[in-house]
Amino acid sequence: MLEKIQKKWWLVLLRGILAVIFGIIALVSPGIVLISLLFYFGFVALFSGIFLVIEGIAVKDDDRGIRIMEGILSLIFGILFIAMPGFVISFVMYFIAFWAIIGGIMQIIYAIKLRKEISNEWMAIFNGVITLIFGILVLTNIFAGASTLVMIFGIFALISGFLLIGLSFKVKSLGKS
Repeated sequence: MLEKIQKKWWLVLLRGILAVIFGIIALVSPGIVLISLLFYFGFVALFSGIFLVIEGIAVKDDDRGIRIMEGILSLIFGILFIAMPGFVISFVMYFIAFWAIIGGIMQIIYAIKLRKEISNEWMAIFNGVITLIFGILVLTNIFAGASTLVMIFGIFALISGFLLIGLSFKVKSLGKS
C-alpha cells in the first residue's frame, strides 16, 4: 500500500495546492466565491433536474414519480440559485442565525438546569452565550455574515492545503531514508 501512495504523492500535493489557491481567493474575494458557489450549485441542480425528469419520463418503473418529483424540485432550486442568489443567501443566513439564537438560548437553559449536578457549568453557559451572540451578529448583517463564513471556509482551506502539501512530501520521502 505504501508503494501505491508513494507513486501518487503528487495527487496529494495537487489537492493541497488547489486548496491553498481556493483559500486565498476566498479570503481576498469572499463575495465572488459566494456567488460562484451559488451559481455552481444552481447549474448542478438545474442540469440534474433536467436529467431526472427525462429519466423519469423515459424509464417506466415504480420510481418514476419520485424521479420526476425530485427532478422538478431540483429544477426549482436550480432556478432559485441562479435567478435569485441574494434570496438564497438571505434564506440560508436567516436559517443559520435563528438556529444559532435558539440553540444558544437552549444551551443556556440546559446549563442552568445542570448547575446543581456539574461543576464549571459556566463553560456550558458561556458556550450558549457565544452561540447566541453569533446568531444575533449574523441576523444583524446577513451578507457580512455570509462573507465571513466564506472567509472562515477559506482559512480552513488554507490550513488543510498546507497540511496536504506537507503530507505529500512526507509520503514522497517515506522509505528513502
